[in-house]
Amino acid sequence: MTDSKIEKKEFLTGNLVWWFFTLLTIIYGIVLAFMEHGGGAFRVIIDGLWTIYSSPAVLVHDYFALAGIGPALINSGMAGILILCAFKIAKLPVGGSQMGTMGLVMGFAFLGKNPVNMLPILVGAFLYSLYKKEPYKNHVTVAGFATCLAPIVNQTVHIPQIVNVIGVTGAIILGAILGLFIGFIVNSMGTFIRKSHEGLNLYNIGWGAGLIAIAFAAVYNTIGLDRFGPGSSVPGVTIMSVHGMTGYYNVELLFYLGLTAVFFFLMGLLSGGSSGYKLKEILYMKADDNHFYAKYGRGPTYIAMGFLTLVAIVFSLVFKIHLDAPIMGAIISMIGWGGFGKAVVNSVNLIIGVMLGGLVRYLLSLVLAPGLYPETPVLLYMSTHSTIWSSAFWSTCLSPMAKNFGWKWALLVGMAHFMFASTVAQFTWGMNLYNNGLAAGFVCVIMIPLIRAFDRKGKYPALM
Repeated sequence: MTDSKIEKKEFLTGNLVWWFFTLLTIIYGIVLAFMEHGGGAFRVIIDGLWTIYSSPAVLVHDYFALAGIGPALINSGMAGILILCAFKIAKLPVGGSQMGTMGLVMGFAFLGKNPVNMLPILVGAFLYSLYKKEPYKNHVTVAGFATCLAPIVNQTVHIPQIVNVIGVTGAIILGAILGLFIGFIVNSMGTFIRKSHEGLNLYNIGWGAGLIAIAFAAVYNTIGLDRFGPGSSVPGVTIMSVHGMTGYYNVELLFYLGLTAVFFFLMGLLSGGSSGYKLKEILYMKADDNHFYAKYGRGPTYIAMGFLTLVAIVFSLVFKIHLDAPIMGAIISMIGWGGFGKAVVNSVNLIIGVMLGGLVRYLLSLVLAPGLYPETPVLLYMSTHSTIWSSAFWSTCLSPMAKNFGWKWALLVGMAHFMFASTVAQFTWGMNLYNNGLAAGFVCVIMIPLIRAFDRKGKYPALM
């Protein structure tokens, strides 16, 4: 079979699987809207989507709280469809890294992404491909990752100082231009920044985009714009808090995760099952440059993604997690990367590390800040603090570190990730949705040399 025929077969199979998943998400959202609102569901869906499109998108806007579970799920599916259309235009097969894109896009469409604020960035990457006279497929995957900066696109219309000077229409045009600029430059940024972590941070663009967002924040600050992140003093700009809303849709979202697990296990079986691989090999996937999908094929990859979904379900049930948009976004992101670097066991080690970090913060607070969590039992604290669990599931972007350095270091890496993820958002003013990708970048540049400093036997040589 020729390479072109193999590519076409892979494209049709991988593409169709994700088309099915996006449609599953949309249909489930529509069903929930009708169950909740009956004959008024269509009005609720339209109003909810308009609310999502017209609201600020900086961290953290919980679309479940903002628009309801039905519109939030539909928005997730529609964002995924937009990326699939971009892949189709680029004639790019949906492989491991593209599945990672789908996971990040659909996950973050619960808390910041939507087709409207994503589109200019995708178009910007297309213009870059024309400028460089290169195929769009060389840049579209990175552009999909770069939609983490989508809040910059629609935030201009929510900054009163900008609207007062150039009007609403001018602010919309300015946001679109900024999106085109981001799409144009992000590929070069991602290529350059990868050297800093030696490929051990799967959210490479989250790290690079975080630096771009810091640059935007510096410019905004220099020209006198107020901070519009949490605690903003800018009139009319509010951040949708997830507190008070967490756990409200737990049953519906756990059922959705159950459907997701069944879906990927079924896709795995229909694509050839384990294809001769043992269960241990699927749980401990290893591949050069993290290309699980290329090494193991569709069947084992989708089964591994099913197991990652089960991991999220088990943690949610055991620790009675109050699911919200950030946590669900983190879970769907984790599942998508099951074909490119996120081995199941390595991911679990990092999740446990973040849990330990959250527990350490709780225990230290009892001594250093007794009033911080008044009369909150430790299990209630662990189940209701969104930052712990969203950081835990997103920390799995450091799975290559767990693979490379072992489970003991993975626990410390997870703890370090929790500390950085709780801190770095203030530097970007919430304009980088991949806050954990930025945090993971800092973890890498600090922990990698630290680990090697204690490596007397030379077990961990530089990777690049």
